[in-house]
Amino acid sequence: MYVQSPPKPLVIDLNDPKGFEYRQQAASFVSNTRVRGIESGNALEQSYGKLAEIVIRNFLGLPEATELSHDIPLPSGITLDVKCRSGVFPFQENYIGTGGIAREAKHNLFTRQVMDPRLDTDVYLMTHLQKPIKNNALPGTIRQKSWNLFVCGWVSKQRVLNEGVYLPRGSLTEQGNTWFVYRANNTEIYNTTLNGLRNLEEISNLDRNDVDVDSQKGRSLNLTSIDAIRIALDMNARGILSSEAVTKLKMKLNLENVPTFFHSNQYNHLGKWLKNQGIISSDEFEKIDQQMPEVPYEDN
Repeated sequence: MYVQSPPKPLVIDLNDPKGFEYRQQAASFVSNTRVRGIESGNALEQSYGKLAEIVIRNFLGLPEATELSHDIPLPSGITLDVKCRSGVFPFQENYIGTGGIAREAKHNLFTRQVMDPRLDTDVYLMTHLQKPIKNNALPGTIRQKSWNLFVCGWVSKQRVLNEGVYLPRGSLTEQGNTWFVYRANNTEIYNTTLNGLRNLEEISNLDRNDVDVDSQKGRSLNLTSIDAIRIALDMNARGILSSEAVTKLKMKLNLENVPTFFHSNQYNHLGKWLKNQGIISSDEFEKIDQQMPEVPYEDN
């Protein structure tokens, strides 16, 4: 039986000879069995996912996989699907974006896989693979020291269906100080909503009751706090959310001012134009100028 704990990533070092062996296995497996399709991930992404599965299987003492699917049948009869994303940095539970304010980390799943009834998975195990900046195609080299697998936590598939945020292909999302569009249909679930693991052995003990309990949990916020307030402010401006609700949200999230989508120079420019057109007063523009000052050019 699982005992609830907050998500705190477990770190598995993959830089020793055993880790290099895992990396070789993953590279070899994918080179022979790669799945093709718009939402299947490229060869590199598939090899990272297979590496995460190989590592988890070995730590749990389970037999090696014979298929590319990252599903792992547990002794209790439930099925665990290992999901893996990658990056050159260690997993960050919070990262700094525009405005110097921390954003909560999220995990992404291909929506087609989540929605496909043929993929009979009970639980997703969310992981993050830290890889070297160079030579990061598996297996890499035996001398590299930047291969680490972060095991972040688990969530039932049903809870992802209940509260994950579906974003169609082409949707905009924020990452650090940059924005990018999704190339495939994605479902976002945030790291803070995961069930944490105190050790990897807890994975083996997950049973049907644990899955059912997680499936019935109340709705969690699967947005960054900043985006939640941005959306609330927009709904308030559209007249569909009260100012009181926005104020309560800010208090609940303990976040008063959030960075805007656009640069302050664009806001300042619009303020000047509105003043010039007589749509706003000089006092109203002064308020804009104070909060959205014009940033001068600097040759860096």
